[in-house]
Amino acid sequence: MMVAVWEVLLYLVLFGAAFFLVRDRPAVALGIALGAWLVCYLVSVEFDVRVVALAPALALVSFLAGRHAPDPRPGAIALTVAEIAGVVVALTERGGSDTALAVTSGVGVLGVIPWAFGRFRRRYWELREVGWELASLLERDVDNARNAERARLAGEMHDLVGHELARAALLTGALELEPTLTAQQREAAKTARASVTAAAERLADVMQVLRADEDEPVATIEEVVARSGLDAELTNDRTTPIDGIIARTVHRVAAEALTNVIKHAPGAKVTVSLTANLELRITNGPAPKTHAVGSGKGLVGLAERVALVGGWFEAAPSDDGGFEVRAKLPERPRARNTPTHVRRERTEKELRKSARRTVLITSAVCVGIAIGVPGYMVFDAVTSVLTPQQFERAQLGQNEDDMDLPLRTRVDNPLGVTAPPGTECRYYSTHPNPFDGDRHDLHQLCFRDDRLVSKQWLARRTG
Repeated sequence: MMVAVWEVLLYLVLFGAAFFLVRDRPAVALGIALGAWLVCYLVSVEFDVRVVALAPALALVSFLAGRHAPDPRPGAIALTVAEIAGVVVALTERGGSDTALAVTSGVGVLGVIPWAFGRFRRRYWELREVGWELASLLERDVDNARNAERARLAGEMHDLVGHELARAALLTGALELEPTLTAQQREAAKTARASVTAAAERLADVMQVLRADEDEPVATIEEVVARSGLDAELTNDRTTPIDGIIARTVHRVAAEALTNVIKHAPGAKVTVSLTANLELRITNGPAPKTHAVGSGKGLVGLAERVALVGGWFEAAPSDDGGFEVRAKLPERPRARNTPTHVRRERTEKELRKSARRTVLITSAVCVGIAIGVPGYMVFDAVTSVLTPQQFERAQLGQNEDDMDLPLRTRVDNPLGVTAPPGTECRYYSTHPNPFDGDRHDLHQLCFRDDRLVSKQWLARRTG
């Protein structure tokens, strides 16, 4: 069949918009792609070249929508609405139950299954990112422990060895001034004092190296708020220094929370508070709804990071329609009592759970199609059979109520069949087997004013 140029351009524009929006607005992109494919199919009610050509694009948009959506609920709603809308239109306007079955199967195969695989891929990516975050925190813990040990050694050397060297230098200097010493003895004392002083200087250099901190300084909470560019109300009651790892955690939580405010609640009132006992709270008021979405791993990563240092984390909408992020941090990172192999088992369990969910959805759709399509074909053929004997007994001019007809008609109405003007035609199966070579044959009965005016055996054999 010929496809109009304007129609090709229209579908290119629609799917181009879907691919453009799928990263930032996955549910909208999925809705556009599903709507375009459904309209394309329901207009022709057959799997022509347009419907087949758009199928891979719909499957790809569905996968990307599941992959990029931080929350699966909007995508699930879009798929459900598409299924319901397609079935309703098919049943009421475009062919009936066979078209509804085709719509259900198409949305399931091209929409639900790719979307489920996209959700699995996203879950795998989120868990991988959390793993890298854990590895980064472990590296920082090692650096912090190393620096603490170096500082401890430097302090002990300063307190013990440095004190003894200073005392030895002082005693040697006093000995050098002793008037009873000969010139040779005085020169020896001078040399000894110089050696002790040089040793003390070398010790000072070693302590400086041991106390050196290779890490960059951590930005304060004031600097984090200033860099965000938000007009935020800041309250910082913490006056004493904060442990390095805890300070980095405060920095990370504040920066991520303020970034979320910029994306999701621009123009909202923002308050940031840090108490003396290291309870951090970032709150924003209500703001006009935006369509911005994040990467999805921000709050997950923050919760994991805070838990790793022994704190607790909470992020939830507030009563006034805004959003609040809270984190309570310890004074020092607490020892982790969860072994690495336990964390690995938990991660693998999450992945297996996501994989099982994906397989379950895919299997349910495939089994539903595999059972539903043949089952419906059998039901449609068996319940609409008009036997050859019944067909022969039907007489022209006979009233419809006096005829021996099946309770329902065949939904497979043939296209392009000419019917007498002003008549209403009904189609029936010729036999109950919907899988043989004569499965498309139909009996056509046409009525005018409830009287039979035409009957015809439509032989549509496929071999």
